[in-house]
Amino acid sequence: MICKKLFIPAALITCIMLITACSHLFSTETSVSPSHPEALPEGRPVCSECHEAQLKGTLKPYAAFNHDDIFIKDHKFSAGRDEKICGVCHVASFCNDCHANQLEIKPPVKYGNRPDRELVHRGDFLTRHKIEGKIDPTGCYRCHGRANNEQCITCHK
Repeated sequence: MICKKLFIPAALITCIMLITACSHLFSTETSVSPSHPEALPEGRPVCSECHEAQLKGTLKPYAAFNHDDIFIKDHKFSAGRDEKICGVCHVASFCNDCHANQLEIKPPVKYGNRPDRELVHRGDFLTRHKIEGKIDPTGCYRCHGRANNEQCITCHK
C-alpha cells in the first residue's frame, strides 16, 4: 500500500519533468543573452557559425568569416543591421578609412561581381582612369611603367 502511495506522486513528478524537458527541447525560443550583438533568426540559431566554443562564447578568427569581393560591396547590409557585429573585430576608425575618403576601394574590387567590369580596362576606363590612377598609381605602373611615360604623354601634354 505504501508503494502504491509513493508510486503515483513519483510517476506524476517524472511525467512533469519529461514534459518540461521536451518543451525546452522543441522550443523555438533561443537561450541567447539579451546583450547578443545581432538579432538572431527565428528558431534555434547555429552558434558555431560565429563561435568556436559555445559555452565560452569565444569568436572564430577573422579568417573564418567570408570577406570576399562581394562582401566588400554589400557589407552595408550587414553593418547597417547592427554595428556591434562589426565592432566585435573592427573599431570605428576601420570604417572611417574608406568612408571618410581616406582610402578608396578600387572599382575592380568594388564591382568584382559584375562580369562587364572584370576586365583590366572596362569600357568606361578613359573617363575613370584618372580616378583609379589617383587611388593607386602603382597599379598603372605595373603594366604601363612609371608616370609620364610615352602612353601618358600622347594625351596628357
